[in-house]
Amino acid sequence: MFKKVFNLFLTVSIISIFAAPAFAQKTLTVGIVQKSIVKGINQEKVIMTLGSPNIVTQDSNGKETWVYDKMSSSIADSNKNESAIRKGTLVRDSWHTLGMFLTLGLLVKGEPEMTQVSQIETSQSTLTIVIKFDENNLVESYSYHSSKF
Repeated sequence: MFKKVFNLFLTVSIISIFAAPAFAQKTLTVGIVQKSIVKGINQEKVIMTLGSPNIVTQDSNGKETWVYDKMSSSIADSNKNESAIRKGTLVRDSWHTLGMFLTLGLLVKGEPEMTQVSQIETSQSTLTIVIKFDENNLVESYSYHSSKF
């Protein structure tokens, strides 16, 4: 009995490893669309490549249109040391020359004070893919739009 259960577990494990679908990719990119989606492939191949669409519509002739709408956000935090004198108001106002002397250490003896500065940058990316199928459910045409801001 134990041997049968072990063999069944081993078989299921091997199948799940080697039969993992292609849509298990974490990131959908323009490159994947350009490489994989071509006129004439069937809906199953599209799903295996891109996953399930966000929107499925059908026109009056029974032709389907699939829309994929993906969005991602990223946040980058960079920490760096910056001179407290350099970021002070002396450099930014009309006392620019005095600030330069202070920053260079010409008027003040010793090292300028260094402070930790954190800079956060955010960006968002969108990818919209529209795939139109013919009456045989094969790709008739497709288009995509990618933006990053």
